[in-house]
This record gives sequence, C-alpha cells and structure tokens, in this order.
Amino acid sequence: MSTEVRSVQRALQILRVMNERVSWTLQELHQRTGLAKSTLHRLLSTLETEKYVRTDPHVYGHYQLTQAVGNLSCGVTTQMQLAELAAPIMVSTTHAIKWPLSLGVIDRHQIRIVYCTMPYSPYAIRPSSVGRKYELTESASGRAYLAFCDPSERRILIEEMNSREDDGPRITDLRAMRHMIREIRKQGFAVRYGHHRSESAALAVPVFSAGMLRGVMVYTTFARQMDERMLKRAVPTVLATAQRVGEALAPALRAGGSVSGHGLAGSRSEPVARVA
Repeated sequence: MSTEVRSVQRALQILRVMNERVSWTLQELHQRTGLAKSTLHRLLSTLETEKYVRTDPHVYGHYQLTQAVGNLSCGVTTQMQLAELAAPIMVSTTHAIKWPLSLGVIDRHQIRIVYCTMPYSPYAIRPSSVGRKYELTESASGRAYLAFCDPSERRILIEEMNSREDDGPRITDLRAMRHMIREIRKQGFAVRYGHHRSESAALAVPVFSAGMLRGVMVYTTFARQMDERMLKRAVPTVLATAQRVGEALAPALRAGGSVSGHGLAGSRSEPVARVA
C-alpha cells in the first residue's frame, strides 16, 4: 500500500512553484501547477494559517511565500527576522517614492540581498534581487557596510576577501580604503554611480538596531537619475526607512538574542552624519 500523502505532495509542489518568483495569483498558480482552483485555494489557506504563505497586503488576490519557508532549513536568525520585519516598512516606502529598495546582510566577504521591493516598483530593472551577492569594495551596499562596521569586523572582512580562492577583488591599498571609509562616514551613505546612462546606480545606508550594525538599505535608480538633487531628496527617506526597520527589529533582538554573518553578536558602530 502506498504511503504517499497526496495533499502533502501538492502543498510541496505549490511551495516549489511559488519559489520561482515573488508574487502569484490563483489563476497563475492554476496554470503553472495544473491543480484545480478549489484545491489550490484550500491548500493556500492551510499554508497561510501555518505562516508559510501570505496574501500580499498591497496587491489584492496575490500570494507570496514568507520567510518561514527558509526557516525550515536554516533556522531562525537575526537576518531572517530582519527581512520579515523590514518587508512592510520597505514596501510602504517604495509605494511612496516608486523606486525599489533592497535589504542586504553580510555573507562572508559579500553582501547578500535578503529582501527587495522590486515587485512593487514601476522602475525595477529586474523582477527581484533576493539572493544576489555584491562585492564589498565594488558596490554601494558593500562600501556602506565596510564603513559602518566596527574595526574588528572590518579586519575579519579584509582577511576573508584577501584569502578568497576565486578571482574576486582584494583589499590591498589600506590607505585608500581608510580614505573611502572616512568619506562615507562623513556623509552618512555610500553611492555607486553607473558608467553609462542605461546602467543602474545605487545609494546605501546602514541599518542599526540596538546599537549594532545589522545590514544595509539600498536605493536603486537609473544612472542618469543619480545626481546631487536626487541624493538630497532620496537619502533622508532611505535613512528614515532604515531607522524604522532597526526600531522594528529591536524588540525581537531583546527577546531572542542575535546572529550575524560571522557568528558575532553584531557590529557596534553608529551613523556619523546626515545629509542636510
């Protein structure tokens, strides 16, 4: 006698399909899985009750996976709590400013994106950036993290970069790096300008919670849009959003402790400056 449970198989099929992109309608899932809409509705309701699926609060009739799906294999970490708590705050900001935001955390010698609002932006250059990794010295997110992490973590990151086995960038000019860090801390954010008008550009600010650096908030736009006027308009909004995310995370940290990309308690540092 078969021991297979058909409803479990179907639920797992739905989760696998939904992992292909950020948001799905019932009709799209019906077409993609071949399951009857009544079956899909029943299983989605069960998955929503168990907190593995949620209805998109901003787009009626759309379903999304939650961070709880990742928690099944990874366990609960501060980074996952950060992404879960940041999501509604970042979506609210993107609805107001139209441009997409991303949330990055340290992952060895790179920044890994754990949440982004590209599905909610009319100007997004791709469906999502979740899971993408960016080099510390070549991206706005990486430079912001290097600038605002504490010296002990920065030493670890430099050692990680310089001992990497691939052909990625190293940090060999420490004098230039120290100058970069001073400039970023002075202005309160890091910027990556595009080389061509058709490319993207980004600015990144630190995300602090309970006095420690937890990640970076990244604002993405087109290279031709990134000028001083846009910076003056965008930086205060991104800083305020990062602050709200940090404040939302603080109670969870007090309740359950913290985990960082290097197994540290976090990186103690504080923003130095704000844009006038």
